[in-house]
Amino acid sequence: MSRPSAPTATTTKTRTRTIKLSELAIDTADHGRIIDLRREADAPTRFPRGKAGDRYRCCACGKALIFTGPTTPASGFTPRFRHHAGGADPDRCKAPAAHAADIHADLTIALDLRDRLTQALPGVTVRVETDPALAGSTWQLPPAITLRRGRHLAVIERPRRLLSRDTAQTRLQAVRARHGEHTAHWWFFDRGDHHAFDYAGNLKVRISGEPTVHDKVRPTPIQRLINSTGAQVCWLTGEKILIPYGGRPITHPVHEGEDWTGDTARWARDWAISHPHPAPDSAWWGLIPLPLTVLAQPAFRPVPALRIMAALAASQRRREEHRRNLARTAHNHRNSTPAAATGVQLTLDTALSPTPSEEATSLATAASPPPLPANEPDCPAEPLPRVPSLRTRPRWSWRRLLPRRRR
Repeated sequence: MSRPSAPTATTTKTRTRTIKLSELAIDTADHGRIIDLRREADAPTRFPRGKAGDRYRCCACGKALIFTGPTTPASGFTPRFRHHAGGADPDRCKAPAAHAADIHADLTIALDLRDRLTQALPGVTVRVETDPALAGSTWQLPPAITLRRGRHLAVIERPRRLLSRDTAQTRLQAVRARHGEHTAHWWFFDRGDHHAFDYAGNLKVRISGEPTVHDKVRPTPIQRLINSTGAQVCWLTGEKILIPYGGRPITHPVHEGEDWTGDTARWARDWAISHPHPAPDSAWWGLIPLPLTVLAQPAFRPVPALRIMAALAASQRRREEHRRNLARTAHNHRNSTPAAATGVQLTLDTALSPTPSEEATSLATAASPPPLPANEPDCPAEPLPRVPSLRTRPRWSWRRLLPRRRR
């Protein structure tokens, strides 16, 4: 009897259907929102069919479109946008193929990020918008993505090509003019684009005692310009965004009472952080990796990244204070050399009686003859006086036991 074979696990992979330009249109009646028929199942009942007063515009050629939808819910007709220009094929866009492909690529990258943000940020209205006046022209920037939750609004840019200074400034001014000065303006650059990511090594840091490694980049002049206006520059990689802080090498100035020479010299070199936006004089930008859900914070501000930056700044202050303590200790150690031993002159108190040895030395010195005068003949020396004994007690003798004879 044969054993039944184990059931094989089947994996289903969801395929993203290719976007067609006939499924997309610029809604001039809704601030240039991009209508995506793939994601808007209620479009046939929500949008008016037909020309609708030239409400719908082609993203590639800018011409007015006709919205065609099913007449009944049970109909199998697929909604789409049609061109109403004459010719053998009125549904075909008249834009050059290269231009249409470029517009299609911009829309694909913007709509893909729209879908990811919609999944990561429940409760947030995510839209893709562009200026209706740009319909049919070459886009320097893909359509922007807007996030709205209550009264808070954020605008996300997704550059796909090299930006000029004029393009960046024009978009920055347009967002401020339309949405206000305090609107959160994010710029998502691609981590895999070598034009938008110049790797500069990594940085080992400790956050709440846990060691971690941050990548460093050298920002482009356009990224520095965007950052200087208060907009948020970041990089997108997978389901994470990399939020920067500034860093620059420093050398601690020497304060009074510190010694930064010898073994302490290497501790004088350190780095300083600038946040929440990198300072203009930053030599490099460190990157904090966070999930896309960081945009769910109030007012669409990267609150977790700001906390990490504050922790790095506090660690920098503690690190500097510790190193200055080492410099002060080195200074005190260098200046604490032991004092040279000085000779102490002892004086004798003449009121005390001399010891027998001191008395003998004094008598011997007194008994020595004085030196002869210079250039005079030698004189016969006189007999030296007998030096009395220095013993304090008389010497014992047998004679002391014999009777003394009277004289």
